[in-house]
This record gives sequence, C-alpha cells and structure tokens, in this order.
Amino acid sequence: MPELQKIIYLLSRKYNTNVSILGHFPISKFTSILDIDNGTLFIVSDESLFYFKDKNKNLWLTIVESFHLNGEIQYPKLGDSYMLSGGFHYSFTTKEEIVEMAIKYFEKHQQNLV
Repeated sequence: MPELQKIIYLLSRKYNTNVSILGHFPISKFTSILDIDNGTLFIVSDESLFYFKDKNKNLWLTIVESFHLNGEIQYPKLGDSYMLSGGFHYSFTTKEEIVEMAIKYFEKHQQNLV
C-alpha cells in the first residue's frame, strides 16, 4: 500500500476514547493523532514532515534542513541521533518508517466494532 494510502488509513480509523485525531488529512496542512493516556503522538505536516513520539521521549523525524541544539546549528542526515535536554532523543529516519511505527502503535487502539 503506498504511503499516502497508509496515512489515510491510519487517520480514518475509529479509535478508543484515549486516542484523538486533530485535523482532516489530506485537507489540513497539519494533522496529528495522539494517545492522551501517555502522550504517544504522530504528526504529518504539509505531507513532508513526519514525526512520531513515544511515551519514553523518543522522537523520530524526517530529515529537516537544520535545527538548533545547545547553541549550535545541526544539519541532520538519515540515521543521525541527538540527545536533547529534558531527556528527549531525536532520531532522523524516513517517512515510511515513521508511518509504520504509527500504524503499529495505533492499530492496538482501534475500536472493536463487533
């Protein structure tokens, strides 16, 4: 299944009450799905920036041009990881990997429509 269809699938499911979807993909430039119980989060922004954060402060992002870390500009490459203050761990990966992480996590929270 192509990535766009996977994202539409993920964001169009019915979930248990602990999961909230904000935005209307692909109409909204920014759409997210959040597990309000533990803060696990998946974001799609402008269909080019993908972000998945788990409950342990691990974040996976698609490559950004640059970002500031400890007063320095970083230019991340695929596979790079950075530890930020506050215990956040940033890893840069592909959108395909991020979408798969989100599907694997949030499919466990789909409503059981019997």
